[in-house]
Amino acid sequence: MNSQNTERLVEARDLVKNFKDRGNTIHAVSGVSIDINRGETLCLVGESGCGKSTLGRLLLRLIEPTAGKVFFENEEITSMGAKELRAMRKKMQFIFQDPFASLDPRLSVGQIIAEPLIVHKVGNKQEREQKIDEILSVVGVDCEHKERYPHQFSGGQRQRIGIARALALNPQLIVCDEPVSALDVSIQAQILNLLYDLQKQYNLTYLFITHDLGVVRYIATRVCVMFLGKVCEIGATEDIFTAPMHPYTHFLLSSTPKPDPRLRKESKDLLQGEVPSPIKPPPGCRFHKRCPFAQGICGESEPELIDNNDRQYACHFPINT
Repeated sequence: MNSQNTERLVEARDLVKNFKDRGNTIHAVSGVSIDINRGETLCLVGESGCGKSTLGRLLLRLIEPTAGKVFFENEEITSMGAKELRAMRKKMQFIFQDPFASLDPRLSVGQIIAEPLIVHKVGNKQEREQKIDEILSVVGVDCEHKERYPHQFSGGQRQRIGIARALALNPQLIVCDEPVSALDVSIQAQILNLLYDLQKQYNLTYLFITHDLGVVRYIATRVCVMFLGKVCEIGATEDIFTAPMHPYTHFLLSSTPKPDPRLRKESKDLLQGEVPSPIKPPPGCRFHKRCPFAQGICGESEPELIDNNDRQYACHFPINT
């Protein structure tokens, strides 16, 4: 999914999200600044618990940030009142990870897709019915089945219904939170191809959250690598895969299984040590306790995110430079 368009659709500046848990503060997202360009697919990758899903929800203001700002089409949505935000929500939608849990079992498929149209007062009943039939056809679900309920569909079909719901309001941005991880591998490819085709058809912009680097290489325009609530590196997909600049990105790529059986016996660079706690992140670079390239400054000073020819990285001693 490549795009030459560099018009910014979303800008996040110094986003912070802390959660309270039994008297402890969990630092889920810590001062993240990213841009999403119109028409691209920006993939967020990193280990579980690194803050990917939290960041995705912050960008749509599904949860409130502790600090920082989000701009959508140059309008700051973090300071919007409920009425303004409601109007803006038509332009931003979310596809959830679990198609089994994200659809209301009490509603038929037609009612599920109609719900956002009704909430935002889009069209009359006849126009909504026409829209539902059109969207179901686009995502590959027989519109004759719109009176059925979610439990009557397979996992892949349910995710198609979730995608249809996200498309109902003709959004510009869709945050896809691990949308294929709960599906069989054969079905994953179908859903990824569907998302690819929909992006071209409707000029959609995706923030795609995943831990599967095979999916990333197929679908991403650019990649943003996160570790423990911080951005490590951002760059074009091919640049990230062929010449990672942050050590964490290098180890993340090295740990990926190789599809070619002849390459599987090659030695891998594997990370040592345990992932630090988000309750008490280490000082300096949050990766330094696991990084074999770390020096004294890494544990004392947090590296800034440096912009270098469309590559951004936060490391005192970057590799492949």
